[in-house]
Amino acid sequence: MSDAPRSDAPRFDPSHSDAPRSDSPPSDTDFRDITRRRALFYGAAGAAGVALAGVVGTGQDAQAASGPSVVLAFDDPTALFPIDGSGRATPDLLATVTGPAAVSGTIAWKVSARSTRIVASGTAAFTAAAGTPQTTTVPLGALDPDYYRVSVTVTDSAGTQLAAQTLGLGVLRPTVSGLRPGSAFGLGIRSEGNPAVTKRIAQLMGVKWTRGIAAVQPDTVSPAPGVFWGQADIDKARAEVAEWQSYGISAMGGINYNMSWNVQPDANGQPLPTYRNRPKDMVAHTEMVYHAIEPLRDLVKNWELWNEPWVHGRYWTTGDSQDYRDMTKLIWDRVKPGMPDVNLIGGGSVSYNRDTVYAKGSTRAGYIDGSVNHAYGYPDATQYAMAKTQVKMDRLWSKSGGEGGQWQTECGTAVVHSFPSLPVEEAIYGVARTLAPTYLLHMLAGAEEDSPIKVFWFSLCYDKAYSGQEFNIYDIQTRTPLPAVVAYTTMTSVLEDATLQTELYPDAKSTWGFLFRTEDGKGRAAVYADQIYDGTDESPAAGYHGTLTLRGAAGIRVHDYLGHQLADGSSDRVTLTLNPWEVLYFDTDRSAEELRDVLTTRADFAYDTPLLVTPLSLVKPLGAGSELEVRVENVSPGAVSAVVQVAEPAGWKLRCTRLPVTDLAAGEQRTVRFPITSHTVSPDNEYEVDWTLHVTGRDDIAPSGSQTVRVAHLPYRSITVGGGTDQWSGTIPVTLTSVSKTGDTRKYAMRGAWDDAFLYLRAEIQDVTPYFQVPFAANPYVFPFQADSIQLGFDTGDKPDDLLAGDPHYEKCLTSLSHLYVATLGSSTPDHASQNAVPQLHRQCAPGTNYQTYYPTNAALPTPLGPMDATPTGGSEGRILITRDAVAKVTVYEVAIAWSQLPALAATLPASAGGTTTTAFGFAVGDAGTGGHGMTYSITQSQAPQSGCYNFAAFWGTGAQFSGGRVDTRWGLGRF
Repeated sequence: MSDAPRSDAPRFDPSHSDAPRSDSPPSDTDFRDITRRRALFYGAAGAAGVALAGVVGTGQDAQAASGPSVVLAFDDPTALFPIDGSGRATPDLLATVTGPAAVSGTIAWKVSARSTRIVASGTAAFTAAAGTPQTTTVPLGALDPDYYRVSVTVTDSAGTQLAAQTLGLGVLRPTVSGLRPGSAFGLGIRSEGNPAVTKRIAQLMGVKWTRGIAAVQPDTVSPAPGVFWGQADIDKARAEVAEWQSYGISAMGGINYNMSWNVQPDANGQPLPTYRNRPKDMVAHTEMVYHAIEPLRDLVKNWELWNEPWVHGRYWTTGDSQDYRDMTKLIWDRVKPGMPDVNLIGGGSVSYNRDTVYAKGSTRAGYIDGSVNHAYGYPDATQYAMAKTQVKMDRLWSKSGGEGGQWQTECGTAVVHSFPSLPVEEAIYGVARTLAPTYLLHMLAGAEEDSPIKVFWFSLCYDKAYSGQEFNIYDIQTRTPLPAVVAYTTMTSVLEDATLQTELYPDAKSTWGFLFRTEDGKGRAAVYADQIYDGTDESPAAGYHGTLTLRGAAGIRVHDYLGHQLADGSSDRVTLTLNPWEVLYFDTDRSAEELRDVLTTRADFAYDTPLLVTPLSLVKPLGAGSELEVRVENVSPGAVSAVVQVAEPAGWKLRCTRLPVTDLAAGEQRTVRFPITSHTVSPDNEYEVDWTLHVTGRDDIAPSGSQTVRVAHLPYRSITVGGGTDQWSGTIPVTLTSVSKTGDTRKYAMRGAWDDAFLYLRAEIQDVTPYFQVPFAANPYVFPFQADSIQLGFDTGDKPDDLLAGDPHYEKCLTSLSHLYVATLGSSTPDHASQNAVPQLHRQCAPGTNYQTYYPTNAALPTPLGPMDATPTGGSEGRILITRDAVAKVTVYEVAIAWSQLPALAATLPASAGGTTTTAFGFAVGDAGTGGHGMTYSITQSQAPQSGCYNFAAFWGTGAQFSGGRVDTRWGLGRF
C-alpha cells in the first residue's frame, strides 16, 4: 500500500513491495519528488521496478567505439507536432552522422501507429565527410493525430549497422493557449531537464499548472535565523513564475520542507536532512513561509505547506499530529491577516487530512484553505470517492470552508510498477489509458461539489534522470514522448474551456460518461468502459468490452484516447468500440443538451459482459429447503434481459438449471434461486458453480464464469476463548487460499459462532515466519495492521460518520463499512517469542470514530479508537487470545466481540430456533515480514470485488477492487 493512493494512498500494505527510491539528498525541487515512503499503491502486482530510461527504447546506438556516431532526432526537439489546417502534421527525422573517416550508407525507417500498424516507411542515403557532422533530413510524410513509434536503422555502405533505435513521436490536436486559473490540468514537471524544451512540451500538451517554484527554497528565503532573502533572489523567483505564465502555465507555490538550520533531530538527537523531519523552531519556520509568500503574493495565490507530512513517517520522522496542526495555525495567523486572498493548502492525503488536519475535537484543527491528496494507482472508482470526500471535509472543517480547493499534486501509474507483467511496448499504452480516467474521476467529484480540482500527473522530464523517473512520460534516452503525453494532450484539447456538467451513467458500473458544456453552450463529452479486477488490473483484456452505437450522431465528432478521429460528424449513425479505460471524446457544435440526449436515450451499449453474475454464499448449513442463490446485476447503461444457466456443483442436484431475468434496468439487481434437491457436503466447504448467460438479442456472446460458493454460517453456541478446539466441532470453516508471487501456497480458515453475549471468531493461519510489533503500550504509533494480523470488517448499515451517504453514486462506488476490528500480537521481538507477548484487539472503525486513525495527541472521540478492553479471560468489550504452534507453523487467533460493539447487528439476531440473520461481513489476513504473503481478502475469493470508499487510513485497502473491494459478502447467524 502506499502513502499516496488509496486513491489516497494507504499507509501500509504488506502485499506491496517498497517503491524504488534514492536515499541521496533531495534536489532543490524535492518536494515534487516521487513519494519516498512505503510502496505506492501502483496496483495489485506492485513489483519493484527499475528506472524507465533505457527500458522503452528497442535499441541503443550500435557502433564501434572508434566508428561513426549517429544521433537520431526530429526537426522539433520536443518530438511533438501539432496538426495544421489540413488536420495533419509533417515531421522530419534528422540523422546526424559523425565519423573519423568519410562514411556513406543508408537510413531505413518505418513509422508505426501505436507500435503495431505501419503507416509509412522508406530509405534514405547519407554521406558524411571525415570529422564533420552531417545531418540528413528524412520526411516522414503527413500524419494524422496519434502516437507513433519511429524505428530507424542506420548502416554504412559495407552493410555494418551503425545505429538502431526506436523513437516516440506525437502528432497532436491543438490545445488552448493562455492562462486558465480554473483549469484542472496540472503536471508534475521536473526541473532537472532542459527548461526551455520542457516548458515548450508542457505548452504543447495544454498543461495549465505546474507544482513548485525552483527559486523559492527555504535556505534561500531564510539562510540564517532572522535573515531573509534579498531583492535579487526575489526577482529571480518572480521571473521564474512570469516565464511559466508566458507559456500559459500557472505556478502552485510550495514550501520545500525546512531550512537546513531548522530541522528537528531524530529521536536519538542525530541531525536529519531538510526533508526528513518537522521544523525545530515552528515560529522561525512560519516567518520563512511568510517571507516566501509575501513578495510573490500578486503572482502566486496558492501555496502547498509541506509534502506528505506523515506522522512518524519519512518526511516527519518525530513529533506528532498536533505539531502539524500547530504549524498550520501559526502560518495561518501570520499570513492570512495581511494576505487574505492567498490560499494555504495543507495535508497530504484524504486519510491524513481526516486523521490529523481535521481531527475531530482536536486543538487548532482546520487551519488551511484547501487540501492535498496523492492518488497514485489505477483509476478505480475509489479515486472519485476519495476526491468527493476531500471536498466535503474541506467544506465542513477548513477555516475558510475550502476556498482554496482540492489539489491532487501527485498521481499516476508507471510501466514497471503498474504493468510489470506486460511487455514494455504494451505497458506504455497501459499508462496512457489510465491517465484521462484519473483526471475525469477527480474532476467529476469537484464539479458535483462545485469545487474545481487541480490534478497533477507525475511526472515529466525531458532528458535527465531523477528519483522517481519510472513515472516519467518522456523517454530520457531518446528524448521523445511516451503515449501518455499524447493521451494528456488529447484530453486537454477537447475539455479545456468546457465545464463539467454531470455524469451520464450513475447506475452503470461498466461505464463512466462525463458531459461538458463550453461557454457558448456547445457539447463536449468523455466516455469510457471500466476495468474489471481479475487478479490484476494490468491486462486490458480484463475489462468491459463492447460497442456503443449512437443514433442521431450527425455533427458529432469522435476521437479516441490518443487523438485518432473515429467519426467526423457526417454520419447519423455511428458504432464505436469500447475498451477498458480507453476514453472516447465527443466534440460537437450542437448543444450540450443535445449531446446528452444522443449519449443516453439514443445510445445502444452492447457489452460482451452486460450483467454481473454472483453466486452467493449460503447463510445456512446445507439441508432441506436449501437454495443456490445467484445475484444478477445489470452493469450496462441500458435495460437487459437474459437467461441464467448454472451447472450443478459436484454431488448436487438442482430442481432446475435455467432461470430468466427480464428487463433489468441499469444498476438493478435481482436474485434468482435454484432449489437444491440433493447434495453432498464438501469437506473443505467449497462448491464450484459454473454459470452461463444467454443474453436476449445477443447470439454473438455467451458470457460465462465460475465462482466458489461457501457456507458462511455462524451457529448459536457459547465458546470459551482458549477453551480448546473441541468446542468448535461442527462449525463450518470458511477457507481462503493465499498464493505468493513465487507460487508458495498457504491456507487460512475462519470459523464463527455466537451467543447472547458475544460474537466468536477463530482463525487458523498458516504462516512460516511470524512477524509482530511491539505492544501498543510501548509505542502507540505502531499500527496493528502493519504486522501479522486479521481484520474483521462489518457493514451493519449504521454509519453516521459517512459523508457520502445519499449520493447518487453511492451504490456504484461510494459504499463504506461500519465497523472494523484488528487482532494482532504485541511482542518485543518480531517473531513473538518473548514470554510477555500481549494479544491486542483494536477498534479501527465504528460509529462515532469519524473514520479516523488513532493518534496519541488527537482528541478522544465519542467511540474510542485503539486497543479495546479485551484480554484472554475478561474485558467489557471482548476477549482476545493469539497462540503460535511453532512446529506446525500456524498462528491461531481467537476473538470474542461483545454485542455492545455491534448494537445494530445485535438488534437483529434471531430470538427463536430456526431463525437466521444475514449480515455483510468480511475478513482479511495480513501476513507481514520477510517472505510474507501480504493481504488476502475473503471478499475477493467469494465474489468479484466491487469498488467502495474506505476513506480512512487504508488498512483494509481503500475499497478499491485491487485491494479487497467493499465489505458486502453475506454471512448468516442462526439458531438451529
